Amino acid sequence: MKKSITHNEGKIVLDTDRDACIYYAPRGSPDGAYVRGKDLYVHVEDGVPDVYYIHSWSMAPDEDELLHPVSIVSAEEFLEIRGLMLTAYPEQKGSLALRSYGYGIAEEF
Repeated sequence: MKKSITHNEGKIVLDTDRDACIYYAPRGSPDGAYVRGKDLYVHVEDGVPDVYYIHSWSMAPDEDELLHPVSIVSAEEFLEIRGLMLTAYPEQKGSLALRSYGYGIAEEF
């Protein structure tokens, strides 16, 4: 699936066939479990910041797929809910320290 977004008057094309998949949700048969899910991707391109996005998909024929750009914090939370961590940015050690004490981003605001 492809979607174009604008960034600083330029155009970025998010493409699930070319971008790196960070989390791939389980899939099942159309009449069984795992009929819907969300995958996390990152689009890396020279000269622009990395773009994280969620691909919401469904095997139901009457439901559309969506690509939704998210912040790095949202990408981290998406993975944390699934028991994983995004370690692409080691300079963000402050959030790791807070999480070790049981604090989450959502609880602080």
